[in-house]
Parts: sequence; structure tokens; C-alpha cells
Amino acid sequence: MEYKSQRLYRDARIFSIYEGTTQLQVVAAIRYITNGTYLQVMRDMLQREVSAEMRPLQERVAKMVDLYEQSVKYVNDANNQEMHDFLGRRLYDMTAEIIMVLLLIEDASRAEGDLKARFSDSANVYTRMVEENVCAKAYYVMHFNEADLAAFRAE
Repeated sequence: MEYKSQRLYRDARIFSIYEGTTQLQVVAAIRYITNGTYLQVMRDMLQREVSAEMRPLQERVAKMVDLYEQSVKYVNDANNQEMHDFLGRRLYDMTAEIIMVLLLIEDASRAEGDLKARFSDSANVYTRMVEENVCAKAYYVMHFNEADLAAFRAE
């Protein structure tokens, strides 16, 4: 419970109950994803100083952010609202996971004493989990095309 990212995740789940459905929140967030707002937030977070132990993880996340940027560009360049809507949830999930791992790396960098090892272990495990998810979603997004939509339409 001492992780900032845990509190944010817990609060996000509560806010989805108070503020409407999760899908409506995704729709609202997509605008900030596709206009580059969240990409800039990520780039700013990557510029923050982290401990020497966390730098390799931060470098891994920087590569994930590059994949994320390519995915967002791919969706924007498609200029297809249906494709945009279909792939939006994957972009949203990538956004949330990258920001959460960056917050965890910051927390691990600031941790002291007995908490330092726990934070570092959590940051390592979570970074690898997020890396798997972001790479898979980026692959899916960038290999999706307009013709694929027909298979997903309800008839």
C-alpha cells in the first residue's frame, strides 16, 4: 500500500464507479492520447533523475515509449474513425501501464532502508510485465489494418 502507483490505481477504480463507465473514461482519455498530451507526460517523466539501480529500467521504458509513439502515430495516420475507436482501448492500456511503471521507478529511486529492496524488486517485475504488454499491444496495433475491421463487426 505504500506505492504511489497502487494508490493511483486504486483511486482510478473508485473514480470509474463515481464518474461513469470505464468505457466513457477511455473515450475521454483517447483525445489526450492521440493529440500527444500523454506522450509528452511520459517524455517529461523520462527526463527525471532516477537512482543508478533504476536507470536500466528507465531505459527499457524509454524504448516502450518509442513503441507507444509509433502506435499512436499509426492510428492517427490511418485517418479512420472506426479503426481509431477499435484500437483506442489498446492505446489507453499502454498509456496507463507506461505511466504506472514510471511512477513505480520514481518511488523505487526515492525509497530508503528496508523498503528500497522491496520497491526495487517490484519495479523490476512490473517493468518486465509492462514491457510484455506494451510490446504485444504495439505489435497488434501496428499490424492492424482497415480490412481487419470487417471480421470484428457484429452482423
